[in-house]
Amino acid sequence: MNLPAAPGRGIMMGVILIFRRKRWGIHLSSANRRIKPVLMKRLLLLYLSVLFAVPLLSQNFENIKKEKPVTLSGSLSASTNFYNTNLTGSTRDPFLFLVNGNINVSVYGINLPFTIMYSNRNFDYSQPFNRFGVSPQYKWIKLHLGYRSVTHSSFTLAGQTFLGAGVELNPGLLRFSAVYGRFKKQTVPNTVNPIDTLATPSRNGYSIKLGFGNEKSFFDIIAMKIADDTIPGQDFTFEQYKTPQSNAVVGAHLKLTIARNITWETEASVSLLTKNTVGQLSGETGIVLIDQLSQILNLNGSSEYSTALLSTLQYSNKGFVAGLQYRRIDPNYQSFGAYYFNTDIENITINTSLRLFKKKLLIRGNVGLQNDNLRGNKSAGSNRVISMVNANFNTGKAFSIDGSFSNYSVNQYAGTVPLNDTLKLYNDNMNLSISPRLMFTSSTLVQLLQLNLVATDLIDHNQYTAANSAVNSRMAMLNYSMNFLKTGFNLNGGLNYITLTSAFENRIMYGLNAGISKTLFKNKLNTNISVSQNISEVSGYTGSVFSGNIMLNYRPHRKHLIKFSFGYNANQYPDDAPVRSYNELKTLVSYAYTF
Repeated sequence: MNLPAAPGRGIMMGVILIFRRKRWGIHLSSANRRIKPVLMKRLLLLYLSVLFAVPLLSQNFENIKKEKPVTLSGSLSASTNFYNTNLTGSTRDPFLFLVNGNINVSVYGINLPFTIMYSNRNFDYSQPFNRFGVSPQYKWIKLHLGYRSVTHSSFTLAGQTFLGAGVELNPGLLRFSAVYGRFKKQTVPNTVNPIDTLATPSRNGYSIKLGFGNEKSFFDIIAMKIADDTIPGQDFTFEQYKTPQSNAVVGAHLKLTIARNITWETEASVSLLTKNTVGQLSGETGIVLIDQLSQILNLNGSSEYSTALLSTLQYSNKGFVAGLQYRRIDPNYQSFGAYYFNTDIENITINTSLRLFKKKLLIRGNVGLQNDNLRGNKSAGSNRVISMVNANFNTGKAFSIDGSFSNYSVNQYAGTVPLNDTLKLYNDNMNLSISPRLMFTSSTLVQLLQLNLVATDLIDHNQYTAANSAVNSRMAMLNYSMNFLKTGFNLNGGLNYITLTSAFENRIMYGLNAGISKTLFKNKLNTNISVSQNISEVSGYTGSVFSGNIMLNYRPHRKHLIKFSFGYNANQYPDDAPVRSYNELKTLVSYAYTF
């Protein structure tokens, strides 16, 4: 095929990634229980035919000569941590070092970002680093190779790290993205100190997103399929293997700018989870399409589906913002492309923010109603009321003040069985904070005086449990600092008073803190020394809590940074006190090079 060489046309490059087919399960005949191959093989064939319109022929060669063919940017860092304590049972490593690198290679405008990380915790690994990945990008074309993290939507592929390959194409209004790889590596139990007696299968799959639009308005459709390997690893039998699972998710993501000040965004998805892919397949229904899908998706008695929905409507205009959000996630909703979901939850939230008095006063708040037990099959359900408001007032002169109030209440109700009043959960968690401050500035000195007052209460409305569960705390901190602008000298000090009261324990801590910092050698060296000394009273026992830190940051050149820090903590209590005494030392030395 001949390619036209006229300006404005590019070299067309086709990249086809074909992955081999794999059998994803077995079919148990209901007549004689014989194992036979699935009639329709499970398709793990991700066919990406991507036409990269790289406009090499249309580029201006005079400009190319002026540009650097290859440029490097990024940073490399190495750090060591030393730790020592007389506290028995400490699990922290006494020595740890970490090497980290973020490197971007640009070849005539094509970006190739690399990430490298290595630590002494992985001497047993054969590879020289833990994670390696690259995402080269040129204009609207982006590739993913190695260990990568990609998000298609919050309910489908949502940042789960995988080892594989992917591509993103965004020419104009087209929005296309596809990835394929290994989402979980096969693991082998530790024979010396086994935590789990079963081996874990490898988990592989793909996710494809196809959409149309831009950042203001778009519509995407996402299809994801990730499953465990059904063939046990070497030297393992099915009895020693964790049950393989499979997950297929279909989702949609819509965002519309209805008017200049109104936006509507919605995400919805359906997840199909098969908890045992080697179980007996469901029987035939007589409907060809359903029977074919049943075989492709390995539907059986362990299969179940769940849904998730998030919809937000927002209005903003001249310092005023108001929004309405609805979220619903079914019980046990899962996506193998995401790490975690808070499931069995439904809530509706109203939020707003407002600026008044020539933008000197900012008020923000929200209130929401939340409930669980969406399927009505739990022994007890709960209703929650979530509310929060905070305000900031800045006069533009010396005085300003911040304040916030929040309240989270939970009230249980009976589900499938009667609710015992002595165990009913019904409480409020309230938090109130106020922070006034004064700032005085001149050409040579900046002074700041700030007071922080915080009150937190857990109020139990159940008369049978209130005496044992109610908790309240109070905190007051007064801090003062002086910053001499010309010399780079800074002094600070403060007082603090903290109380914690419950049915089992009363704690009071009060004391002072002080610090000094100075820049030297034309701001190349920053030094900081801080100490704090507190008296701690715990259930009638009096102890001492001391902390001291030294930090040095030296930048001999804009590309080089050396850090050193040393910290010492000492908690001393009587031998019969409920709090243990201990001393600890922490030291950090690090070097970073930026290029």
